[in-house]
Amino acid sequence: MCGRYTLKENKEKLEEWFDADGEELDRLNPNYNVAPSQSMPVVGQNRDGNRSLKPFRWGLLPFWVKEKNVGYSMINARAETLDSKKSFKPYFEKQRCLVPASGFYEWKGEKGNKTPHYIYPTHEPLFAFAGLYSMWDSPDGKEKIPTYTIVTTDANEKMKELHNRMPAMLLKEEWEDWLNPNNHDTKALKELLKPFPDDAIDFYPVSKKVGNVKNNSEDLIQPEQ
Repeated sequence: MCGRYTLKENKEKLEEWFDADGEELDRLNPNYNVAPSQSMPVVGQNRDGNRSLKPFRWGLLPFWVKEKNVGYSMINARAETLDSKKSFKPYFEKQRCLVPASGFYEWKGEKGNKTPHYIYPTHEPLFAFAGLYSMWDSPDGKEKIPTYTIVTTDANEKMKELHNRMPAMLLKEEWEDWLNPNNHDTKALKELLKPFPDDAIDFYPVSKKVGNVKNNSEDLIQPEQ
């Protein structure tokens, strides 16, 4: 499960790191509490191999749904069922993306008294979550909404201390295979969606203020004393 994440880097840093054109992105402010339904940058690639950064809304809307609020229940997609579940199969085959993230949150503890933890990369400046995207058209043709979902996989050994799932995060050398719209080898693509290396992440407890989406400041990612 991934229900909240962060993105601190500016537009220029994202363009450099992902070798992507961010022309369609407006000025990008740090977001320390990204929540479902918000618009955030995703990385896509065309058939010529050119990458772009564009704002998409978090919460996938499959082409066949009638209401745009359905996306709230499709913020994550399990790696194990991407090639079989109706909601995700067509996008897994040809509409894959990367979701840039500085880190993400996970909660641990008993119901009603869970402590949020901030998980961050130890080797690189950013995570690249595996994602799927959809360009949804409203039934009346008046709205066109670009949306995305974050793929999840089994937790690595370190992450299991917090949760049994984690975002599927790709190494830089795996980006091309995942993004390439000409790559339809779903068996090989699923093999990319493995737990991230244990030594490539770390985490610490943070303030419970992150539970309120109205809170969005740098102090949310400061270690809780």
